[in-house]
Amino acid sequence: MQFSKLISVLDKKVEKDFDIREIKIDSREVNVGDVFVCIKGTNFDGHDYVNEAIERGASAIIGEREIKADIPCILVKNSRIALSKLANKYFDHPNKSFKLVGITGTNGKTTTTFIIQNMLECSGKKVGVIGTLGAYIGDQKIESESCLTTPDPIDLNRIFSVMAKNKVDVVVMEVSAHAIALEKLAGITFDIGVLTNITQDHLDFFENMDNYKKTKERFITQMCNIAIVNSDDPICQEIINKVENQELKLNLTSFGVENVADNFATSIHLYSRGASYFLNIDDNLFCVNTLLCGIFNIKNALCAASVCYELGVDIAAIQNGINTMLSVPGRFNVMHLANMTSVVIDYAHTPDGLSNILSGVRESFSGKIICVFGCGGNRDKSKRPIMGSIAEKLSDEVIITSDNPRFEPPEAIINDILAGVTNKNKVKCITDRILAINYALRRADKNDVIVIAGKGAENYIDVMGEKIPYSDALTVEEESKKIFEADKCLC
Repeated sequence: MQFSKLISVLDKKVEKDFDIREIKIDSREVNVGDVFVCIKGTNFDGHDYVNEAIERGASAIIGEREIKADIPCILVKNSRIALSKLANKYFDHPNKSFKLVGITGTNGKTTTTFIIQNMLECSGKKVGVIGTLGAYIGDQKIESESCLTTPDPIDLNRIFSVMAKNKVDVVVMEVSAHAIALEKLAGITFDIGVLTNITQDHLDFFENMDNYKKTKERFITQMCNIAIVNSDDPICQEIINKVENQELKLNLTSFGVENVADNFATSIHLYSRGASYFLNIDDNLFCVNTLLCGIFNIKNALCAASVCYELGVDIAAIQNGINTMLSVPGRFNVMHLANMTSVVIDYAHTPDGLSNILSGVRESFSGKIICVFGCGGNRDKSKRPIMGSIAEKLSDEVIITSDNPRFEPPEAIINDILAGVTNKNKVKCITDRILAINYALRRADKNDVIVIAGKGAENYIDVMGEKIPYSDALTVEEESKKIFEADKCLC
C-alpha cells in the first residue's frame, strides 16, 4: 500500500509517495519499510523509541509530538485513534463486508455472544466470534497475537480481514471497557451495540465508577446504529429514560425480566439442569426449554434474541438457538459427581458476577452451597472485601483461595477478601487452589453444590509473570477421583 493512501484516513498528505510494508507499534519488531506509530502506554512511551525504529528501517513515523528525522513524520493529536484508523485502512475496511455486533458490559458478554452465534447458525448464517475465549469462524479458531477480550487494532483488523475473506455474514464480538477507553475501535461503526449491565470492575484502571460508566455509555450511544440494553440494570435504565424523554436520540430496544421492557420473559421455571420460560420478542411469544441455568442466563438469552431479531432472524431459529444451546466454556459449567454432589465452575470474578452465579445456583439447586473463590492480583482491590461479603451472604460455606495472584502475595489478597466477612467461622482460607477444591469436595454431601468461581475455562494460574498450567475442571476430576478411591479403600 502507498503511504499517501494509508494516511488519507487521517486527512494527511505527503510530498513524496512510497510503498509501505506494515504498521508497527513495537520498535523491536520494525522491519525495513514499516510505519512506526508511537503509542504512549502505562510503562513505555513509543516516542522514546523512534531512533531505534528508524535504525531498524522504519519508512515513516506517526506520533503526538514533533520528531526530527530524515523520513516522513506525521503529527497527530491522538496516536491511539490514528492507529485504529490506520489499521482499518491498511486492511481495507474489512468490517464493511459483514454485519458487526458489539457486546459490552461487566458481565454476560461471552455467554450472550455464544447464544447469538448459535441462533445465527440455526438460521443458516456464517458467524465469526471474537472475545475472551479467542477468535473463531464457526468452530475454527483464528490465531491471534493477543489473549485480550478485544484485540489491539492491528490484530483486530487482521482477524476482521480473515473473516471477510471467508465470507462471514455476521461478526459478534465482545467489547471491553479498556478497548473503548484506549480507542481500539476508533473509526469502526457497529450495526448493533449491546449493553448487558454496568457494575463494579476495573477500577484500578478507571479510578471510579463514573469514568467506567461513561466509557460503556459512549460505546452504546456514539459508536452503534442500534442499541440493545438491559432494562433491569439501573444505569441502562438511565439511558432508556433519556431516550423516552427525547434527551437522547438513539434507536434503542430494551430487554428485561424484572422491569418493563420491549422484550421480556414470563412463566419462568428454574431447575438444576436448566430452565423453561416464555419469551416475548416484539409481541412474538414462544416457549423455551434450555440447559442454561439461572435468571441471569434468561437475560442473556433475551439479549441474544433481541439482537438476532434486529438482524432479521426468524423466531423459529431464535427459539431453536436457545433450546439447542448446551453450555459456554467456563460459564455455569455443571459437573455431577458420583456421590451426588454437583460442582459449578464459572468465570465470575466481579461482585455482580459472583452474586449472579451464587443466586443462580440457589434458584436452581436445593442443597448446601460451598463457594470456592479468590481475586486476581494487581487489579481493583476495592472489590475484594465486597466479594467476600457476597460469598458469605449467599453461600453456606466459603473457602477463600488463590486465583491469579500475579505479582501480589496470595495471602495479602485473601486478607483483603476476608476483610468483608463478618462471620469468620463460616470461612476457611486455603491458599493452594487445588487443596481448597479438595477440601470443598470432602465437605460436600449428597445434593450439595460446590461453586468454583473466578477462572472458568482458564488453563493457567498467573504467578509472578509465569502462567502455570492449571484447570478448575481437571482439578475437580482428579481430586474427586482420589477421594472416591480412598473412600472405597476404607469400606
